[in-house]
Amino acid sequence: MFLIPLKTYSQEKVRNVVIIFSYSSTLPAYENILTGIKSTIRENIDEPVNIISEYLDIGRSDNDDYARLIINMYNSKLKEFNIDLLITVGPGINDLLLKYGSSELKALKTVNCDADIPGRITLRDLKIRYGIELLTNFKVVNTLKEAFALFPDYKDVFVISGVSSLDSYFGSLLRQTENEFEPLHHFKFISGLTMDSTISFVRTIPANSIVVVPGFLLDAAKIPFSTPEVLDIISRNSRAPVFPITDAAVNKKGGIGGYLFSYNSFGKEAGRISREILNGKQINDIILNRNNFYEHIYDWNELKRWHLTDSKAIPSNSIFYNRDDSFFELYKWYILGVFLFILSQTFLILYLFRLNKRQKEINLKMEETESMYRELIRTDRLSKMSTLTASLSHELFQPLAAIRYTAEAGKLFIDSDKLEMSKAYQMFENILEDDIRATKIITSVKSLMKTDSQEKENVDLNALISETATLISTDVKKDKIKIKVACDADKIIVFGNKIQLQQVLMNFIRNAAAAMEKNDPENKILGITLKVIKDEAIVSVRDSGPGIDASVREKLFKPFVSTKKDGFGIGLTLCKSLIESHNGKIWAEDLPEGGTMFSFSLKMVRN
Repeated sequence: MFLIPLKTYSQEKVRNVVIIFSYSSTLPAYENILTGIKSTIRENIDEPVNIISEYLDIGRSDNDDYARLIINMYNSKLKEFNIDLLITVGPGINDLLLKYGSSELKALKTVNCDADIPGRITLRDLKIRYGIELLTNFKVVNTLKEAFALFPDYKDVFVISGVSSLDSYFGSLLRQTENEFEPLHHFKFISGLTMDSTISFVRTIPANSIVVVPGFLLDAAKIPFSTPEVLDIISRNSRAPVFPITDAAVNKKGGIGGYLFSYNSFGKEAGRISREILNGKQINDIILNRNNFYEHIYDWNELKRWHLTDSKAIPSNSIFYNRDDSFFELYKWYILGVFLFILSQTFLILYLFRLNKRQKEINLKMEETESMYRELIRTDRLSKMSTLTASLSHELFQPLAAIRYTAEAGKLFIDSDKLEMSKAYQMFENILEDDIRATKIITSVKSLMKTDSQEKENVDLNALISETATLISTDVKKDKIKIKVACDADKIIVFGNKIQLQQVLMNFIRNAAAAMEKNDPENKILGITLKVIKDEAIVSVRDSGPGIDASVREKLFKPFVSTKKDGFGIGLTLCKSLIESHNGKIWAEDLPEGGTMFSFSLKMVRN
């Protein structure tokens, strides 16, 4: 961050351009805009152009401390560092410039790329003299017309959006066009739902409908998403075709495409304008191409899914993503010649092939049997990694953010010449502690990805339970599940493979969480206990779910038996195998007060 050189050591002049984005760098729209700017801004300029990108991440929290920090940094740097052009991208930046921007910052030549939102603060409001505004000017009417042309018999339109301010803005664009399509088409606007509720609703949408996702950055539970991510989720759960309104998602997965607003073209126009300013052209003499931002863009895989690859409604000048050139079409004559040669040779070697075929099949089966145990464990572990991604992201964010803010605070103390050694020492201590915490989180998750190992060692079950509960805590908290841990002693040692035992415990916890899926929030309590009886350590995980189904109680630990719709039926089988390989026992029982308890016992190691 803050990649600003204090001095330029090259003999040739460098043009410095600062681009400030209002939201996170992970937004696909910003990626496309930045790509577009970079593709045109350096054309026909003699001097090198140094581009510095900053992301204010407005909306990450309720305050704007982070954005204020960046703006104040540039307020300060302008006194010693020359900025030739400032490009601001996204809504809300002008508000912050009005609030925190210095007179020197407002005096810069500025290109403001913004959404055409009524009541927004303009460059004129900021009294920026050398500024030009490039507005998005969305035209969703034409986007909808092209979608209706692809599916002329579909009359119902479901508009699904999130709850962020940007989501609301994009949703309002479609509300404004609703009257133009009535009574032929009927619009239903769906917002204010959690992602789980959204998925449940999408599954009920009739197949002869059209789904439009204008923007989905935040659900009702305040969980952040990206619109391409939501398009993919909705598309996989929808029987109806799904459409975006911009090119931010078409090169990903899920949206069919259509006549879309192109952030890449928008960025190219911003780059062209910036290039003319850098070349000395007066801002009043620059002509904006405001109607050059829409393109016909499609996802070829989605067109194939809906049998639209030959649709006459798709213009010939369309851009197709995910369309690979057919190797056969390019080299069909060469391929045909090679095929005839191979076919003639095949008859010559067919006899030998048949003689060896049986032996190869036997060898293959032996290899598959030998590797099945390890692969099943690894497959089961990897199938759970997707659900750990959100947990890892949340856990890592806190120590990394703490490290950044501590370092920034240290810089501010140094600049103020009031740094005390005791405070500096404490800052470094805090940075080291947060770094160790982040390292432990990464190491814990990384260990789950490794291929199973048979090596055993002394394992502290207390530490193992604590580490596993921490790793999975964010995931279960999302489902409003409370974890309660109770242990008989501070340190209970067994001899075993830590990763295998952690795999068993994690399987117990996930089964317990799934069993309480339909419980009320106040009745979602997951208990983990560690008891010592004589020379055995007993680890138990209990839930308050409906108990074990009678139809599977007797064969619960047998292969391919599962009570979950999407279960493989190998989790408990692997758990049983792992515990028995440690000379331990595993069992499950219904509790009198309701719920189920899964347990395993191992011999303790006495010091």
